[in-house]
Amino acid sequence: MYLTYDEYQEYGGTLDETTFNDFEFEAENIINWYTFDRLKNETDYPEAVKRCMYRLIYMAKLKADAMQLGMAVSTTEETSNNPSPAIQSQSNDGVSISYNVLSASELFNALATKTKGSEVDQIIQRYLQGIKNSLGRKLLYRGFYPGE
Repeated sequence: MYLTYDEYQEYGGTLDETTFNDFEFEAENIINWYTFDRLKNETDYPEAVKRCMYRLIYMAKLKADAMQLGMAVSTTEETSNNPSPAIQSQSNDGVSISYNVLSASELFNALATKTKGSEVDQIIQRYLQGIKNSLGRKLLYRGFYPGE
């Protein structure tokens, strides 16, 4: 776990612990993908990694909040040009509205299209550029170090 719930709250996070755990798991997977798992064997994480985790979780929370307001949200790379509406169905006389509900995984997929310039890519580049792990290996280096 790159960011604990207590650390998340210290940074100003407002999610409940269960939702945080789901979001933290997805954010950690994204960081592992970008860093070729160079943090998996670490026990002490740099402040930049923790801040990056917080920012990724915050962005996913914003996306979830936008859905509750009825804004359109894209859930996959294929539908990014035709976002699915947050409102699933609506009736008029009984004033009933039901919303699409995205899991933490779907929220992060909506944020990360794994293309340069995506919200996730910008956050990762901003916080992790030049950061090294305990072996002195740059986290975002796209080549392979000896022994990897």
